[in-house]
Amino acid sequence: RYIQKIHNGNERMIELVNTLLNVSRLELGTLVVDSKQVKLIDVIESVLEELQGHITLQKQRVERHIDSGVPTITTDPKLIRMVIQNLLSNASKYTPPEGMITISLRLADSQIEFSVSDTGIGIPKNEQEDIFGKMFRAENAKKCDVEGTGLGLYIVRQVLETLGGHISFVSEEGKGTTFTVLLPL
Repeated sequence: RYIQKIHNGNERMIELVNTLLNVSRLELGTLVVDSKQVKLIDVIESVLEELQGHITLQKQRVERHIDSGVPTITTDPKLIRMVIQNLLSNASKYTPPEGMITISLRLADSQIEFSVSDTGIGIPKNEQEDIFGKMFRAENAKKCDVEGTGLGLYIVRQVLETLGGHISFVSEEGKGTTFTVLLPL
């Protein structure tokens, strides 16, 4: 039990160091983009498989709305995975037991639109303008028993800007949030 606690603490520390390194690379402009052909649905399913333990434990439902006409795109698979992993992980972490997470992937006006909606805690109106800030966590998120650094959404926005994409969101406190990512073909 003690070794497991030490191991878990070590894993959190490694994750934090890697996150801080990614922030530094983004800010210095030294993040290397290694573009390849990527099927976004495969990345989404891989991340969902990784999160399945938490989703099952929380009895959350995941609904998929996947357009079969979404083509393979040329992007960095590690960076786009970072974006998808962060958005899906946050949706699960901040959605209460038996809540719903909805994933949508479709072609929209010569772009790919990926969105993640949840029935979670939402983002307070007065804090929404800061949600992509470095080290920012909303007050209601701090009150949840959820670990976080406040760097995830900052990294997501920076990575998407690097890849030529865009992120936006709509949220209502106590009702949930929808993050929408637009990626060039």
